[in-house]
Amino acid sequence: MLHLENGLKKSVGITLIFISVIMLGYIIQRGDFSLLIAFFTLGCSGVFILSQLTFNFKSLLLIGIAFRIALIFSIPILSDDYFRFLWDGFLSNQGINPFEFKPSEITSLFIDNSFAQELYKGINSPDYYSIYPPVNQWIYYMSAIPKSVFGGIIIMRLTLLAFEIATFFVLSKIITRFSLNPNKVIWYWFNPLVILEITGNLHAEGILLFFLLSGLLSVTQLKDLKGGFLVALSVCSKLFSLMFLPLILLKGGSHRWLKLMLGIIPLVLIVFLPFINSKNFFHLLNSLNLYFQTFEFNGSVFNLVKWAGIQLLGYDLIKIAGPVLSLISLGIILTITWKYRYRNRRVIFTGLTFIISTYLFFSPIVHPWYAIIPLGLGIISKLHYPKAWSMLIFLSYSFYDSRLADETKQLFVALEYSVLLIVFISDIKRIKTMGV
Repeated sequence: MLHLENGLKKSVGITLIFISVIMLGYIIQRGDFSLLIAFFTLGCSGVFILSQLTFNFKSLLLIGIAFRIALIFSIPILSDDYFRFLWDGFLSNQGINPFEFKPSEITSLFIDNSFAQELYKGINSPDYYSIYPPVNQWIYYMSAIPKSVFGGIIIMRLTLLAFEIATFFVLSKIITRFSLNPNKVIWYWFNPLVILEITGNLHAEGILLFFLLSGLLSVTQLKDLKGGFLVALSVCSKLFSLMFLPLILLKGGSHRWLKLMLGIIPLVLIVFLPFINSKNFFHLLNSLNLYFQTFEFNGSVFNLVKWAGIQLLGYDLIKIAGPVLSLISLGIILTITWKYRYRNRRVIFTGLTFIISTYLFFSPIVHPWYAIIPLGLGIISKLHYPKAWSMLIFLSYSFYDSRLADETKQLFVALEYSVLLIVFISDIKRIKTMGV
């Protein structure tokens, strides 16, 4: 009877996630917030059901792959970033450095190229230099070879699927190494946020997470040079991996940090070398700076300070407060790094989760797929808030629904971070009690 009951629960959970993935991957537009959040909640309910059950390794692997394969022929509808990915790849195929020019500066060169014109029309920020590091650029290069948007999407998706499968194996190894509950991997592997934003919407967090987790696994196994190489590749996938380096290096101790550095520094330089000269380096920094100064989306502390300034002082003081918030964020990150430098090897995942979370809490831009990194790190720790955040952050898609008033959108963001804060405080109290 118990076997039948568990079988029924598995069927229900898998069905809920599958329906969620299909609806959000193929049908529901990001501007239809009510349906979006309804079907996402459906998928999260499926994850919660399945997390209470037992799966063998093969079943876990195959079910997770099936969820992702279901999206293989979808066109991303929750994000249009793929146009810029393919544009960068197209330029590389033309022998043009993607960091050299803004799309708006050179689109006239390809006036007779239908593929280039289709890409340019879809780019959401044509007046910015590329901000995507070299590992991503190589993938975009390969994806643009067919000179077809749909063909490029398929190549990117299959590449990211391969990284996702590899991440599953790495997570499983880490969970086994630390004698953790194997069900922990379900919160990543079956999570609709992860499935939709990486395989579905083609975001590179899946690449970063694979290299970072692989590097951390190597470091915990005392394979420092290999760990350094892998961490370097995570930096070359997403630049904010740089903030993880101090803690990773300190965890190695004085007798090991040199090996880590020998793995990290040369490889970063080699990977960046084909793309970055002095001019292009400043192009990259300029775009990153403008990105954080110009755009706002789903910020927490940032939005709170902005709101407080308007309510109390009558004006937006964020241009003054912004640099201060950055310094506070840096100070907290350095404090976390120092606190966790000599703890046991597993606790490094807790420290790194707090580091990336601090960065995101103080950032003016927190897209849904950004929460994948604390989720992937957090499931190794004893923290619950990354799992909660992965199920709350879809509330930010309310900003794309033109039918909602601005005040309503802000209320959804307030709900997201209020619930998250409650779980976060609970986590802090619990790990203090445990001495973690």
